[in-house]
Amino acid sequence: MQWIYIFLGGGLGAVSRFGLSSSIQALAEHTRLHRLPVGIFACNLLGSFLIGCLFGYIATRGNEHPAWLHPLAVTGFLGAFTTFSTFALDSYKLFSSSPALALLNITASIVGTLTAVWLGFKICGP
Repeated sequence: MQWIYIFLGGGLGAVSRFGLSSSIQALAEHTRLHRLPVGIFACNLLGSFLIGCLFGYIATRGNEHPAWLHPLAVTGFLGAFTTFSTFALDSYKLFSSSPALALLNITASIVGTLTAVWLGFKICGP
């Protein structure tokens, strides 16, 4: 049954990532941020915050949380919603046109997502 939860969560996460990242990138198109992959950055920040929240929620419940929660929400949905491979490709592409923007993207993504996980855990955890 876990495979079905992961499958469903993964599909929903991938579609959600596409919708949110495309929308945010379109909003940034006519701003100074248009060269940065702000759509994926936003998905990675939000997904990191949500995984921190879920981890905190699960940690406070011990074995009293629904068995489907981790495979559906963490492995499936958030695994597909956040995307390290797209982050890496976007950063690689940025290096050819602007190494400074690439380093900004890498630094902001790593520091931002780690901070978001911590914040999510602090808000939703024990």
